[in-house]
Amino acid sequence: MEGVASPLPGRVPSDGGDRAVGGEPRPAVLGRHSQPAPEAGTTRVGAARARRRRRRVLLAAAALTASVAALAYAVRSPAPPPARSDRAPAAPTAPTPTASEAAPTAAPPTVVPVTGDPALPGGPLLGLDQQPIPASVSLTLLGTRDWRHWGGTGAQSVQRKQRGTGEIEDPGGDRLEHNAGVSGLTWTDGTPTVRQEGVRSGVFQRGAGKTFTLGVAGSGDLRTVRIFVGAFSAGARLDVSLSGGGDPAVREVPLARGDRFYQYVVHFRAPPGQRLLISWRALTVTGGQNDGVSLEAITVS
Repeated sequence: MEGVASPLPGRVPSDGGDRAVGGEPRPAVLGRHSQPAPEAGTTRVGAARARRRRRRVLLAAAALTASVAALAYAVRSPAPPPARSDRAPAAPTAPTPTASEAAPTAAPPTVVPVTGDPALPGGPLLGLDQQPIPASVSLTLLGTRDWRHWGGTGAQSVQRKQRGTGEIEDPGGDRLEHNAGVSGLTWTDGTPTVRQEGVRSGVFQRGAGKTFTLGVAGSGDLRTVRIFVGAFSAGARLDVSLSGGGDPAVREVPLARGDRFYQYVVHFRAPPGQRLLISWRALTVTGGQNDGVSLEAITVS
């Protein structure tokens, strides 16, 4: 037809896209400012990486915030109270003294070199006491230094310690014998009778004002003297003193009927050359024929 251009040989019309001859598509012609389209796999990898980076940033921020909050709480919180214990506190222990701080020891007792007996240091000493009379009295045990017993074989008879010190002094005098003692006297070292048991004899004087006087020599040592005496329906008085002076020690028994016996204990110390002086005197009597005072024994230790 006139007026219509016929297609060039070797080409066919296109319906909106250029195709090469034979129906193959032509490569697209890129413009000057055109960018190639990103591939689908590359886009997905980058997005995943971005998400992981954002997650790490958020986790780090959260950890830092928690650390700051914990530090602030620790600074503001007070120290916890000490734990309570149900056990009682241990008692403090005393420090152990060192060698230079050792506790002082007690001073040893004073010993008299001559006799070996313990003694109290100091000057003259005198003490008097009264003790009950036991049912049996051993003159050997009580008189470790010396002892004497009067009566038994007559008014003038005397028993002594075999190897006594001779400290006891007796001036003698008019006496009567009795066998009314309440305590049995015993010894195993006597002379002239070596051994005796249950002796109840003694001597006595009748009437008011009658007196027994004895003495014990001083040695500078502390001595114990026991005196066994009695009162027969009489009031009596015992005086003991030191020959060197000082106040006497005195004991009295009231007037009463009947026979009464006593044990007096004297502690004394006197220097050599001085003596303990003993006086046992009847003050009053009831009026009986044999009322007065009696003397049984004396011991020294």
